[in-house]
Parts: sequence; structure tokens; C-alpha cells
Amino acid sequence: MRNVSLESTLTQFTQELRNVLGDQLLAVVLYGSAAGENFVPGSSDLNTAIVVQHIGFEVLKKLQPHMSSWHKRGFAVPLIIDRNFLHHSRDVFPMEYLDIKEQHRTLWGEEIFDTLPISGEHLRFLAEHEVRSRLLRLQALYLERADEPPRLRQILLDSLKTFLTLMRHLLRLQGKSEVQNYAEVLSLFEQQFQVSFPEMHRLIAIRRGTRDWPHEPATEFFREYLEDVQRLVSLIETLPS
Repeated sequence: MRNVSLESTLTQFTQELRNVLGDQLLAVVLYGSAAGENFVPGSSDLNTAIVVQHIGFEVLKKLQPHMSSWHKRGFAVPLIIDRNFLHHSRDVFPMEYLDIKEQHRTLWGEEIFDTLPISGEHLRFLAEHEVRSRLLRLQALYLERADEPPRLRQILLDSLKTFLTLMRHLLRLQGKSEVQNYAEVLSLFEQQFQVSFPEMHRLIAIRRGTRDWPHEPATEFFREYLEDVQRLVSLIETLPS
């Protein structure tokens, strides 16, 4: 059952956009938690995509005066795109567009994202790029923070979400898009590809508060976690597009 207050807010927002942009407006799309079952009123942002005929300064100028009012009603800064940008950026933002495609509501206008094709080749390539980039970053952070155990532990926790998100996208290439929970994503990924990431499981438990940090030095935990990440890199190299 939809929240009556939320629906009223979305209706008002959509009508304001139609009044401001007129024929320039092609679609208003709600995506993220507010388009699914995990929306928390007063906490979750309202994420929207505004699709127009042509994005230019005049469109931004028309929208800008309304931003303060929209923020007060819980709206994040909208994604403003035109059809041409959307078409030519599918190879650059396949993960972001797939997230929208799989959890969105078209509040008004064309079903832009329902018919947007996403290439598995682009998705796999970007996943490999992201994992390799994060691996390089982790190595650099170790060189800077190895003598600061609390900071090193936080670095591990901060990186975990990125790798699990990438795993979720790679599972989509295998036709498995139903899992959202991090622990479920990791377990399904291990099952799907017959590989193990023990330190990531430990970090998930620590992140949830169901397990304390081990007594071993933070640098030793980092070494073992780095092996998990390197194992993920090696796996991605073998994946077909």
C-alpha cells in the first residue's frame, strides 16, 4: 500500500515540472528506495530523473529556483538528462542505468528506462575497471595508513560496499537480479562462481555489529582482505561479456 503523503508529494512535484518545462519535458521518473519497498519516510531521499528534449542552460535556469522547495520535501538533486545523452552514455553508466531500470516508477511521460538496452559487455568492462581501481586505491591507502589501525579498519569497511555492489551487478549478467541484501549477494556470488571470500563475510558481520574486530593486527586482516579482492579481480578477468 502506497504512502498517501508520499503520493501527494510526488504528484505535486510532477505537476510543477510540467508547468515549468512544458513541451520540453519527456518523462519524470522516480527511482531508488522510494520506487521499491525499502523507502523510509523522513530518512530516505526521493531520487528522480527528469528527461527533457534537450538539456541546456535554459532548462537548468528554469529548474534552479525550485530546488530549495524540493529539498525541503525530501527530493535529492534530480538527474537531468536528454534522450541523446541517455543513448550515448549507456556504455559509460551501465550500472547506474541498470539500477534505475530495475527499480523505478515513471510518474509521467514516456517509459524511457523500460526500453533502454544495457550491454553486458559494457557492464563487465566497467565492473573490472572499478574493481582494479579500488584494488590500487586500497594498496595506496595501506601505504599511508598501515600504522593507524582504527583508520585502516575503517578503510576496509568503506571499501566493502563497493565490492558487494559490483558483485550484485555481475550477478545480473547471470540473470540473477533478485537479491539486494549484502550478505545474500555475497553468498549467491560465491555459489554462482564457486569461489570464496571469507574476509568479506567477516566484514559484513562486523558492519552489522554481530561480530567484533578480531584480535589479530589490523595489518594482518588487511592482508587477508586484499587476497579476497585479488581473487575477485582474477575471477572477473575470466567472465564472458
